[in-house]
Amino acid sequence: MPPHEEDGSAPSNEATPSLGEVDLGQLSEAAFTLWKKIDTVKQKKKRRKAVREKLFSNEVSDFLGVKKNNWGWSSNMFYTDNGFYLAHLLDYISRVYNIKSQTNYKSNIKSYFEIDEHVGIRYNMFDLGRGVKHSLPHSVVFFIESVDGDEKLVLTLNSTEVSSYDDELTEGQIIYNSINHEEQLFWDRFREDFYTNGPLKGERFGSDLRLLDHDPKLGMKDIILDKEIELSLEKNIVGFIRAIPALEKAGMRTSRGIMMAGIPGTGKTLYCSILLNMVDLTTIYVTRARMSKGLTLKHIYKLARKLSPTLVLIEDIDTIGGMDRRAVEDDGSLGSLLEILEGIEPNTKVITVVTTNYPQHLDEALRNRPGRIDAFINIELPNEEQRKQMLINMLSNVKLSADINWDELAKLTKGMTGAYLREIVASAILSFTYDRPDEEVILDNSSLVTTCEETRDRLDRSKVDITYKKMPELEEGDETAWG
Repeated sequence: MPPHEEDGSAPSNEATPSLGEVDLGQLSEAAFTLWKKIDTVKQKKKRRKAVREKLFSNEVSDFLGVKKNNWGWSSNMFYTDNGFYLAHLLDYISRVYNIKSQTNYKSNIKSYFEIDEHVGIRYNMFDLGRGVKHSLPHSVVFFIESVDGDEKLVLTLNSTEVSSYDDELTEGQIIYNSINHEEQLFWDRFREDFYTNGPLKGERFGSDLRLLDHDPKLGMKDIILDKEIELSLEKNIVGFIRAIPALEKAGMRTSRGIMMAGIPGTGKTLYCSILLNMVDLTTIYVTRARMSKGLTLKHIYKLARKLSPTLVLIEDIDTIGGMDRRAVEDDGSLGSLLEILEGIEPNTKVITVVTTNYPQHLDEALRNRPGRIDAFINIELPNEEQRKQMLINMLSNVKLSADINWDELAKLTKGMTGAYLREIVASAILSFTYDRPDEEVILDNSSLVTTCEETRDRLDRSKVDITYKKMPELEEGDETAWG
């Protein structure tokens, strides 16, 4: 009998010892039974926790047929790709393998790794562009095997935030029997399948890996170019693509660079939009904005080579860092592009089309070197006949009075680009609807002449001589002129 039962004293506040620290002869039968129950519960908790902590390892080992110390591991990281690689990975395993089961574990979620148990699969919504969206799992474990059953793999996907990226980073990890499978074999086969059968093959997408929104109805009927210029573009781009088999047979290189130069508004961007519908091959559209949140030039061309035949459209190349020889800082883009266009690794079946408003500012090593830029095409201001035809096209869906003098309008718009001509039409419609909001729009020659003259005045006033050699002097006594 314990001492406090003999003298009636209260139980001690000292910590109760474990069974291993107690002389069992000092315990009553009831106390011993209580201790035994407590110890049994403790042991069950320990065993349960051990089982839960080993749940993932045990299930993977049972599926692979090998212990954990014989597992092989190989990983692949999915960066900010808007879900293209992840979507194709799920398509790939469903085509090439049998998915035996799919689940998720607490250990697969970085914030809950202390105790393992089955939890729900976690999904993210990925926007691929052009209105295409996919709900894809980003925290999941797949148990897969080959069709013949000889190959068993476990694929885990887990997303984690990375400080240098706006979006999450998904890590894919393959666990396999290291005795039977070579490291990286799964990922190598997956990448080859992505380049051959993936969602970007033959697609039109940007360097930010988003599908392009483009008008499939656009054609050469929607642009007015000098016939000689139009023929040169046709020959150097579409014609070159048709000539690739003949060039290969002759042992000639099958890459080409074309530069389209001209002041803003002469139709370079419009032609590139039309080009998307003229060629049936993978097209990557590159701008400074898309590059800032997407692939580098090096990665763009690596992808272009893998998905060839490929058209790479680089718009306003003079805005990309380092291409302008006046730039104070060079982020390495120029050197990278020069090496890409004429480097050791050939750009087989890759056609590069670049546009620029200021070819005179581009480094000569890029602008004036066959093998990098093979054809230089200058898009001139539209002549009188072209301006006349452009105005006719732009006004084709507007009701007109019988007094329209197309020749007069063409003369009044001398020196104007297509952008200014569109503004003339828009301003004429705006003026009519403002003055007569309840009437159907009918434009006469006088209204168009007026907007031509207003646009001419705007064009003349916009011709400001801007130089970057010296900042303006402060006016005497003005200490706040520059903030």
